Amino acid sequence: MIFTFPAIDYQQQLIFASLDDFTPNDALSNYLGGQFGWNTEIWRQAVIEFLCINIKCELIELTHHAIVMARSKSTSLKDLLIHGDPTNNISIDILWNALYFNGTSKLTKILEDLDMHNWNAIDQPKNQNLIYKLTKLYEDCTTP
Repeated sequence: MIFTFPAIDYQQQLIFASLDDFTPNDALSNYLGGQFGWNTEIWRQAVIEFLCINIKCELIELTHHAIVMARSKSTSLKDLLIHGDPTNNISIDILWNALYFNGTSKLTKILEDLDMHNWNAIDQPKNQNLIYKLTKLYEDCTTP
């Protein structure tokens, strides 16, 4: 299976995630103009896909995972980002501003090995070695 994703946007967001935390509204800010861009519905879907695959592949994590999941035991992150949390009366807009994510030590190691774990790396052109590693990792962690 070949994964297609906006590589430079993933690269920039993952570097950022390894250095600081971020909310869904902050994610993929250059892709389609981000949360205030010309196609917010497609951008939101891209952010959800980004968050879900990178959590599944253990590159990012929900900063306050225990708190969020305790409130929404039967709700997946994807469902929360699409529907909000009506059981706890939390709207989608609040969740997109209140959930925080950060990079894992696994992500940090990958970026350090490529000398990309620094703020200057965010402005670098697409790194083919990183994209190859991400593609392979995504394939490995999503194969049943």
